[in-house]
Amino acid sequence: MSGKNKLACSKETEKSIADALKILMQSKSFEKISVSDITDYCGIHRQTFYYHFTDKYELLDFVVHNELIEPLLLNFTLDNMYDKFTFMFNVMKSNQQFYHSALKINSGELFNFVSKLAAERFIDLFAEIEKSNNIPAKNETDNKMLAEFFGFGISGVVLEWAQHGMKDSPEMLAERIKNIIDDCKRLAISRL
Repeated sequence: MSGKNKLACSKETEKSIADALKILMQSKSFEKISVSDITDYCGIHRQTFYYHFTDKYELLDFVVHNELIEPLLLNFTLDNMYDKFTFMFNVMKSNQQFYHSALKINSGELFNFVSKLAAERFIDLFAEIEKSNNIPAKNETDNKMLAEFFGFGISGVVLEWAQHGMKDSPEMLAERIKNIIDDCKRLAISRL
């Protein structure tokens, strides 16, 4: 088997394991799901599971990262922000039971991780805004603080939405976040 085929097979196995966890979490709490439950569902050996993941918590992180974080961050810009957020929220909504349960398991860790990633992205976005609008660059500490503010704020809004039944549509939530960011952008430009 060539290296390319092994990689494809490995990715398929990881996806199969991830799908099994999502399906099992529809009828069982995460705490009650064992690695054996996952491997039995997939029809694979436990060693295969451990070749890909150290434990079910790493598997859970893998699912969240691959379904939400990676697609959101890939080529994220102000221009595609609404579409990126809408996509992420639609994935969460279409797997509502899974994400509602998943966010209960390690919401503090996930909140901190997502906040940090969001803050890093916002630092890049602020630089883009400053450059495209000929705004003098703020000092790094101010931009970092503002980016962290947005990162924590957006993460908090998303977690609240998920933990309280995802009542607003994904499009509505994405639009609200986009409007807040656009309003802050206009305010920053008008102040100079």
